[in-house]
Amino acid sequence: MRPAVITVLAAALAISGAVAIAAPNPRSSPTAPTAMARTAGPVVVPAVIPPGHPLYPLPAAAAQPQPCPLPPSEGSEDSLTHTPKVAEATLPAPVAALPRKVDLAPLAGKGMWWTLWSTSRIDAAAWVAKAKAAGLHQVWVRVGGTNQGWYGGDILSALLPAAHAAGLAVVAWDYPSLSDPVADAARADRTLDGTFGGQHIDAFSPDIETKYEGTYLTVARVALYLSLIRAAAGNIPLVATVMNPTARQLASYPYAAEAPYVDAFAPMIYWSCTEPGVAAAAALAVLARLRPVHLIGQAYDMSEDGGRHGMPTGPEEWRFLDVARSAGAIGASLFDAETATAAEWAALGAYPWGVAN
Repeated sequence: MRPAVITVLAAALAISGAVAIAAPNPRSSPTAPTAMARTAGPVVVPAVIPPGHPLYPLPAAAAQPQPCPLPPSEGSEDSLTHTPKVAEATLPAPVAALPRKVDLAPLAGKGMWWTLWSTSRIDAAAWVAKAKAAGLHQVWVRVGGTNQGWYGGDILSALLPAAHAAGLAVVAWDYPSLSDPVADAARADRTLDGTFGGQHIDAFSPDIETKYEGTYLTVARVALYLSLIRAAAGNIPLVATVMNPTARQLASYPYAAEAPYVDAFAPMIYWSCTEPGVAAAAALAVLARLRPVHLIGQAYDMSEDGGRHGMPTGPEEWRFLDVARSAGAIGASLFDAETATAAEWAALGAYPWGVAN
């Protein structure tokens, strides 16, 4: 392991503590925080193998992606061409992270991501039926972003009652640029504090990316932003969607700065030409030391991002899910529903994670 990686992990471990897992609750709502208890590691959900033969053998065999290897890369361009809206020197200090007890049951088991926009229209009944048929425990839905603003009201009002009636949790997610962390946090508060169709969201996840995706990612900005929404979240789980903790990301991405404020990490394990089980196990080995982990798997074509051309196969998804569960992830999901193939949906639906809906 490189010295930079060891330094990052040591710093992270020095400040981190595990978040208590309360008994399952179909809906979280803000309340006064209670004392935080430390746990030995992430929750492991026992598997329940259905009758008959699984879709693919278990334990899952390695599934090497093809066609690989990739052609030589020309490198990534820095997409940040403007100064941030709010200068870092003028930002207030982060709010202290209070002790808390958070129920991570909404993040357990299998899930699927939906990328929605202000013009998106959803058929809540059809979505819920598809999620139930796939044995999902939660759905992740985008409700806003710095560049698009907040547009989650109609989406959540339609989806939450139907999802909760079917025993599904709803994780709302947002894409902050952190150009103005306070404004980004205020947008998140609309989702955290709101009542939609008489219901509240079950968890909230900011998608915190890097400068290459247009995010002004510094320790000061991310700590301020997360501290503000942690204070607003009460006992609603706050799960940070983060970069895959490769050696390159560990040298610069502020996992340690995020850990005091979040209740779980959801790293984006988009494996391209890496064997998916290897990628899943490596991420868990790093991040599970900081917080419980819900892994996000690849269900889209990465060629536009410089990755392997083509979609992952059913055996790749099966392998990803099996290693995620056996290595200790509290849950795993795929990004995203609009691009996932029938084979990927079939693998997700057939994999026996063991969370009863």
